[in-house]
Amino acid sequence: MWRLLLLGLALLPGMVFAESATENYLYYRDANVPPFQESREFFDMPNRPGQYEVNLVSDAMGPLTFRIVRVKGESEITMVQQRSYSVGSHAFQAAFSNPSGEDDLIVEIANSNPAAIAKVAVIVVELTNR
Repeated sequence: MWRLLLLGLALLPGMVFAESATENYLYYRDANVPPFQESREFFDMPNRPGQYEVNLVSDAMGPLTFRIVRVKGESEITMVQQRSYSVGSHAFQAAFSNPSGEDDLIVEIANSNPAAIAKVAVIVVELTNR
């Protein structure tokens, strides 16, 4: 089911990936977020400069809030946050630049549905120049 959802999402005409890059799969996680709860997924990024893309997809009953956080040492900086009110087809995409190779990534997912668990696929890919 998830693979078909991801394939359909990749084929949508509005989704634009970086033109001068190829995608290299880095991380894939399934996050289960209980009703009125939040999940924080930590990603230990490679210790080299790079450009990354974070994709989140879910067929959960909304609303869901997605937040991308840069971790520099002990500090956290919110890069982007978005709330999705979709019913059954949530999709979120964000760029994550790590020019120094010293930053890490946290993806936060908040489930505002009082009755159902939200299952969210979190995919991080490394974009490399051709």
